Amino acid sequence: MLKLHGAPLSNYYNMVKTALLEKGLEYEAVMAPPSQEEEFLAKSSMGKIPCLETDNGFVAESLAIIEYLDEIQPQPALLPADPYARAKVRELMLSLELYVELVARRGFGALRGKPVADEVVESIKADLPKGIAAVQRLMKFSPWIAGEEFTYADLVGYFTFTLANLSAKANADLDLFEQLPGSQEWFDAVAARDSVKQAVADQKR
Repeated sequence: MLKLHGAPLSNYYNMVKTALLEKGLEYEAVMAPPSQEEEFLAKSSMGKIPCLETDNGFVAESLAIIEYLDEIQPQPALLPADPYARAKVRELMLSLELYVELVARRGFGALRGKPVADEVVESIKADLPKGIAAVQRLMKFSPWIAGEEFTYADLVGYFTFTLANLSAKANADLDLFEQLPGSQEWFDAVAARDSVKQAVADQKR
């Protein structure tokens, strides 16, 4: 059986968890924090969560994991069949991570009541609007983030927005939903899915 190592407070963990649930794959949750211990580094080379334990070994990095899930369980498909459309979904997922999530993450300390250095705040204010503009060029919201089909990009986008918007407000006085027309309705539709409801409920336990 697949084993998902990580913790429910991680947005990356929840991207993978909801993908497993959407696929209907059986798995065991193994609670594990990020770690630089050699034993954990053998499972996740940067010591990050989540990582997925398979019969063949471990796979780390959320986007790599969810693509692996599509290989072992093609249905229901969470990537388009058309190669170009698949590539555009991957482009959107990477853009969300690189240009929104990782930029907003610089200021996550503010969400825990910790001071954020002035130069970090200034870097967020400079870089986040460019990231928002980049993903806006790729988003469709018709009705899903990449178009008519529900895809992995919807799960990545939902859990990116959940924390990134809080950081954007706290550090750059930006509201992602206001910046991206159609995003609130899309976000609410993703939140209504059973997989997301379960992940959010598990976060509160």
